[in-house]
Amino acid sequence: MFLFRVWYICVVVFALLGIPARAWDYCQENWCPRPNDHVACNNNGTLGTKCFPEARLLPLSDSLRYFILHKINFYRNEVASGKFPGFGAALRMASVSWDPELATLAELTVKQCSLSTDSCRNTRRFKHVGQLIGHVIFSARKHSNLQLLDHKIDNWFNEYKRSTNKLGNEKPNSFRQLIQERATHMGCGVLRQRRHQKWHQQFIVCNFAREDMAQEPAYEEGLQPASGCRSGPNPSYPYLCALEEHYDVNALDRYYTTKSSLRIKILYSEPKRVPVKAREEYL
Repeated sequence: MFLFRVWYICVVVFALLGIPARAWDYCQENWCPRPNDHVACNNNGTLGTKCFPEARLLPLSDSLRYFILHKINFYRNEVASGKFPGFGAALRMASVSWDPELATLAELTVKQCSLSTDSCRNTRRFKHVGQLIGHVIFSARKHSNLQLLDHKIDNWFNEYKRSTNKLGNEKPNSFRQLIQERATHMGCGVLRQRRHQKWHQQFIVCNFAREDMAQEPAYEEGLQPASGCRSGPNPSYPYLCALEEHYDVNALDRYYTTKSSLRIKILYSEPKRVPVKAREEYL
């Protein structure tokens, strides 16, 4: 009976959020390091205790989704070109597409009104899902959703100033997640609330098909950008691969090897989740 209730809740929540009725039982699937760690397990989509009374989830229109994808693919294309200071050309960097399931899981996380990443948000298709969380505090004067999203993505990208693409010598950060070679898909959730009479706050959570891992570079460098793309370059972003390019987004042993296969499983299946430090960011 309990398992039926969990399954029923998942079906109802994902139907309301636009996911097909074929919902997975996130409490039972073996996608997370520990049972019940998944953000969708026993989660009915209600707002978290840290949210203010007027908190509300913002629906992302087609134009806003397009803007997010264009902004991130534009930045990826810039880095992949080999002309970006300190970063070589990307041999086979993916173009990013929108994934509805990743977006729905991001909405569950953003409803917590917190700057801490969730424990696990993996899916049947993507076994090592990365996550970025940010927020902006702004005055009651008008700020469009597009302006706030633009500002937050710019801030994530600006972490390039303290990033490299070196193997095993870099801690995961927002910039490296944005340029992760095999981050083929993404989905975001956005929430807005009024903190005080004068100040409003907007949270954004984005999930990516591939998590940035310290044991591997963000992307493989080459002499010519996109020269490793089997399907050719993307006509809109010529230094990225075409959208139909196939990637093994779940491969674990590409750069990191050890005699103990169990050790590999622990390192990659149970990445350390470090809560994002809250930083008051005003507009």
